[in-house]
Amino acid sequence: MEVTATFELPVHIWVMCDALDATCPTGYGELRFNVVMPDGRPPVGGPPPVPGVESRSDVGEQVVWVQEYSAFIPESLRPATALHRVVVTDVEGPSYDHMSWFTPEHQLAEYINKWFDDVRTWTEILTGQDLDPNHRVYDAESVGEGLRFIEPPHDGALDVKFTTPRVRPLRAQEWAAILGFVRDGLEPPLEEVLSRDARAAQRRGANRRAIIDAAIALEIALGRHVRSHRDQLPEGLQRRIGERTALGGYIAIVEDSGLQVAVPVDRLRWLNTLRNDAVHRGAAPGDWDVGSAVQVMIDFLGAHGLIRRTGEREPDGGEWVLRS
Repeated sequence: MEVTATFELPVHIWVMCDALDATCPTGYGELRFNVVMPDGRPPVGGPPPVPGVESRSDVGEQVVWVQEYSAFIPESLRPATALHRVVVTDVEGPSYDHMSWFTPEHQLAEYINKWFDDVRTWTEILTGQDLDPNHRVYDAESVGEGLRFIEPPHDGALDVKFTTPRVRPLRAQEWAAILGFVRDGLEPPLEEVLSRDARAAQRRGANRRAIIDAAIALEIALGRHVRSHRDQLPEGLQRRIGERTALGGYIAIVEDSGLQVAVPVDRLRWLNTLRNDAVHRGAAPGDWDVGSAVQVMIDFLGAHGLIRRTGEREPDGGEWVLRS
């Protein structure tokens, strides 16, 4: 039986408009399918020319496929839009004698949200977009919503806060690559997942969690960097590298050896102090320190992590661009 479906993404993903009107192969586990992108006709896009898609929409219902919101987009990545829906076609999955009911249709229903979670993880790592469907951070926030004042006599929110985010949309080739990574079961480097988690925790005010995740990400990347230069270190320093070597130990080795790193050693040591205070004393640093510490982690991973960046920002402060 041929399976075709539309899928509303739990959180919209910003993509460049050259990613629209395209078909990309993807999958999850042994399940394989194609993602067919909508077009960008104003105001909310339109479905791709897949038979039966338009007829499934309720009469008079406005279905949002893509929509552009207020955001700062790097000039080199315009035009861009937020992707809300895709069409899934050419669904192929294994058959199971002991579960004859578990057809490709049921497999798609079982795995589609897990597929999205892997897609959004890669997208968050490559672009910095915040796509957690379970803990959304909104651009508009009511101040005092739910209050019912007795004196003075007025109800509801006192104000509304609006934020215009800086967004780095996916290029067409990045979108296609991510769908291929997920299909092939390729997981991103652990330090990049932890970096994503640290940035997400910072946005949500979970400062202790942000520091701990940032420090672990830094420890993984710094440890790999030090071990890759092990043969260049004096014998005494080589003996200090072992399975139990932690962030502070790696920092000391870098300092004692003069090994070149992209971030000043005093900044690495400062982040490690914040981490120790968070872990051993339960201390939560302030917002400014957390923001600075997360940036230290980003700068180090950008230069020494498994996913390298150009190291140059867009003129408007957009995210780094991945090297091809």
